[in-house]
Amino acid sequence: MLWCMRKLRLLTAVTATAAVAGSLLVLPATAIPGLPANLPIELPEGVVPGSVNPTASTVPGIASGVDVSRWQHPNGQAIAWDQVRTDGQSFAVIKASEGSTWTNEHLAEDASQAAASGMKVGTYHYARPAGDPRAQAQHYAAQYNQVGNHSLPPVLDLEVAEGKSPEQLSAWTREFLNELQSLTGRTPMVYTYRYFWIEQMNNSQEFANYPLWLAAYQSTAPQPVGGWDKLDMWQRSDAGRVNGIAGNVDLNLFNGDENQLNMFSAGQLEASGGKLEGLTVDEGIDLGGDAAAIIGVILALAAGAIAAPALVDAAENANLEGLPDVVNDLIAQNNLPVEQLKEMANGHYTLGDLVLLLDNAQHVAEENGVAPAGAAESPEYEAAVGALTEMAQH
Repeated sequence: MLWCMRKLRLLTAVTATAAVAGSLLVLPATAIPGLPANLPIELPEGVVPGSVNPTASTVPGIASGVDVSRWQHPNGQAIAWDQVRTDGQSFAVIKASEGSTWTNEHLAEDASQAAASGMKVGTYHYARPAGDPRAQAQHYAAQYNQVGNHSLPPVLDLEVAEGKSPEQLSAWTREFLNELQSLTGRTPMVYTYRYFWIEQMNNSQEFANYPLWLAAYQSTAPQPVGGWDKLDMWQRSDAGRVNGIAGNVDLNLFNGDENQLNMFSAGQLEASGGKLEGLTVDEGIDLGGDAAAIIGVILALAAGAIAAPALVDAAENANLEGLPDVVNDLIAQNNLPVEQLKEMANGHYTLGDLVLLLDNAQHVAEENGVAPAGAAESPEYEAAVGALTEMAQH
């Protein structure tokens, strides 16, 4: 399923707890505590449709790259890295590990073949802050040090808090990064997204001495968060198409040209800059619009203020047919991140941030062994989960 955000209208009848005004659904102030009163449920006009899948077309003077995980190996299919390189990609970042035990079985092959094709190669670790930071850094460092051809800094992928406060999460991050740097001899890079860093990390400025890789699925390069004064990399889409890779893949831009990428890879981390600032890429779906309205639909459903068909119809009109299944499953599992959704709506974060939030909630639920009853027998469920997980999975 391809996520194609377009103007969303609510076409179904709603329960008596909500009032309809014109084409808008307006929830009463008491419907969802913590949300703005009388929130109109309609997707803003700021969502700009484009081609469903951006391609790997390069931006002149800027180094482009991909990041991959097991999801880019359907049924064990190999990546044709020579084709990826020929399609204009200069670097590849490969998922190495998650938590304290999981490793990517495709890591060694992907790293070796990407390097052989002439690409700069890096790896990343998906953080699980419920676990010990030093143990996770040691696990990642073991994978990092076993795989040759590293040229990019090791990456901490920080997208979930798992119940930690901003202060606790900052302490966890500090301990992980210090341990990782000690074990690899490299200054790590931090990957995150705007909502998570501002709300879950309290927009910490402590880590600005590390390179920043920011995910933002929009047409204009985002502003840095925290204490950073620039982006080093921008993950601009989770649904790109690149020759040599089956299905969707994340597309990234480095903040510099090929020469700057070479210097950055050699350890001159100050070499990046001057390319992404103010950049607009008119390709693909722009998810930079305000997510408050569609969050209102999701929370109204969770609160019982509207019937399930309301979200189904809204999602179908937005070409988001898999969204109701994922949301309903998260509700059934009691894993819908309600408080984070409220924060996101009140803070007017983007649709891309919403995609990342729900994807990570689903991923953590799956990794924790939580699935709705009958899921194994439901191809619709499997398709919906697979589609959403592809969106921002690393």
